[in-house]
Amino acid sequence: MRLRPTQFLFSLLLLAVLFASDLNAQTTISGALTGVVTDQSNAVVPNADVEIKDNSKGITQSTKTDREGVYRFFFLAPGRYVLVASHDGFREQRRMVDVLLGPPISVNVSLEIAKASSEITVTDEAPATLKMATSPQR
Repeated sequence: MRLRPTQFLFSLLLLAVLFASDLNAQTTISGALTGVVTDQSNAVVPNADVEIKDNSKGITQSTKTDREGVYRFFFLAPGRYVLVASHDGFREQRRMVDVLLGPPISVNVSLEIAKASSEITVTDEAPATLKMATSPQR
């Protein structure tokens, strides 16, 4: 019993359809988070510290942005996280983020330049003055 070419192709097509439905039935059990860290002029901030905290479980993960200012977190359990981005010379930014099942969600962060602060203390006392004793002229 020999299969004809059309029966063979039909059998292959049937098998492909059956296996494809099995692959679609798989579910994702985690989510991911990615984004770009920029400054106020929209320039990327490489080597920025990025941290994600799951306060309900006490889990913290951290990473740094790459040359293009991109950060990535993978295999995150679905839930609410606190995203913290910081870099020297910039103010720290915090955001609440909801991570969902499936493909990565994108959260971009813009860091503001830190304001320089200086403190000057002024007192109301005048400096002591020296009085010179003069001798009478002869």
